[in-house]
Amino acid sequence: MTSHTDFDVAIVGAGPVGLAFAGWLANTWGEHANRIAIFDAKPLEASAQDPRILALSDATRLRLASLGFPADATPIHHIHVSEQSRFGQVRMKADELGLRALGWTVRYGELVNCLSASLERRGVKIFRPANVKYAHRSAVDSLEVLELEDGTEYTVNLRVDAEGGLYGESGERDQVVDYDQWALVSEVSLTVEPGLLDGLNTLAFERFTSEGPLALLPISTNQHKYSLVWCAPLAQVQKRLACSDTEFAAELRQQFGRRVSIEHIGPRKSFPLGMNWRDKLVQGRRVAIGNAAQILHPVAGQGLNLGLRDAVQLCRCIDPSTVAQEHRLSAALDEFEKSRMADRQVVVKMTDWMVKGFSNHNPLLGAGRQMALNVMEFTPPLRKQFAELMLFGLAV
Repeated sequence: MTSHTDFDVAIVGAGPVGLAFAGWLANTWGEHANRIAIFDAKPLEASAQDPRILALSDATRLRLASLGFPADATPIHHIHVSEQSRFGQVRMKADELGLRALGWTVRYGELVNCLSASLERRGVKIFRPANVKYAHRSAVDSLEVLELEDGTEYTVNLRVDAEGGLYGESGERDQVVDYDQWALVSEVSLTVEPGLLDGLNTLAFERFTSEGPLALLPISTNQHKYSLVWCAPLAQVQKRLACSDTEFAAELRQQFGRRVSIEHIGPRKSFPLGMNWRDKLVQGRRVAIGNAAQILHPVAGQGLNLGLRDAVQLCRCIDPSTVAQEHRLSAALDEFEKSRMADRQVVVKMTDWMVKGFSNHNPLLGAGRQMALNVMEFTPPLRKQFAELMLFGLAV
């Protein structure tokens, strides 16, 4: 007996990971792309106007090229990593790795627009706004049944959860780590001391402070505009949210010394930081990728890159005939889960170590951090190995 299904694959969450997964799957499935559907609670207009800045590795940009990548994305050619009040530093350059760029910054809304347009051309069915209120396994044939808020039901062979929200929001997780930090985000215009580094407009800063990491990511190649992510305990973040632009600029400048001058500060917002982790990505005909699988601290900028590698690997594991047969689908999903474990664990553990290690005030650890940064700075092979891990993960 053949069971009726509305779609072979239903993706819940039309953020960058969900959209990219749908696009890559459509590329592979060809004429079967109309058996793929994506659901999101927000209308496209709301997501397309989201001004958040995303940081993507160059490997991620290359993977997204087949779907469409915003033309005005800003390249990062240099990354300058340092620790406040210490001499340790690392400078990474794209040309050392033979890359066009170490990474890219792009607005969330612009990337969502590009990817959504790509799906429409490929025949993927997009439901938005469409809030999946309830999901269950059919008692008759064990298929996934999605029920929308308006009562409409869709039966599918495979449900892919690609929406996990922010740390601290409700969601399924097996491990939770609260770093007692919040991120203050804003956009700033600045100038730096002449000669600090060539290519100012394509230079990213990562500054470790006693409160937490501070990052400045370029968001324009012809203006000195940066996306600011400043991590600190909640009390400090609240104080900085409430202070004047002049006071905020003065405090921000203190973190970098006299080399940086703040010219303009945009609106300031904040959100809590921590780590959510799911040990099991697969539950029957349901699989989690992206933020539904793990949410990371932004210290290493690896959350989205890791989530997109989840999507790449899942695409490799399934095809139309696989998802239509329960035993083959089960084997494919088990293989997916096993194949993602090493990359996920390495990135999560490294991110956790960076947060805890650089926020520790122990003087011996401080000396060790300084030594580690300097060793990496003056050992090109080690610096290259670290950069490649950040850019490409574990051989996905």
